[in-house]
Amino acid sequence: MKKYFLYITIAVILAFLQRFLFSRLLVLHVSPDILAIFIAFISMSVGQRTGTSFGFATGLLAGILSGNLGLSALTGTVEGFAAGFFHVPEESHATSVKKKRMFYFATLTALIVGNLLQSILSDPLSLPLYIRLPETVIIGTLMSMALAVLAFHFGLKKLLKD
Repeated sequence: MKKYFLYITIAVILAFLQRFLFSRLLVLHVSPDILAIFIAFISMSVGQRTGTSFGFATGLLAGILSGNLGLSALTGTVEGFAAGFFHVPEESHATSVKKKRMFYFATLTALIVGNLLQSILSDPLSLPLYIRLPETVIIGTLMSMALAVLAFHFGLKKLLKD
């Protein structure tokens, strides 16, 4: 139970960082998504059902901060569900290499699904879909995966030890 309060606190901090810091780091109108990385970590660690619920709550919080309530909640829910397929139970005897690999797969899946939803459903009048879709999915996923690698090596590695 103590672990979940820590996750909630980290999610609130990351939601504020996403809204006020990382949303300013734009490359071709696309910013990295640190909440998707955290949702993928939660889903991979605790399971698909909890990850989906946590993704919804985190997306709801991000939506309240950004003014895009429904889309952010839907995106967080789908990211948590998709990343939950790579769940590694605590009682498994998975090595740290397998956990690292599952974290990267979960994060990549959550980012691709989240960026697809964001690009299809948000602001349909800005750019044509054939331009917006590759721009958002490819650039957004690459920037966020770079952050995921940094987050793994500087903090999440300790949480996923054998």
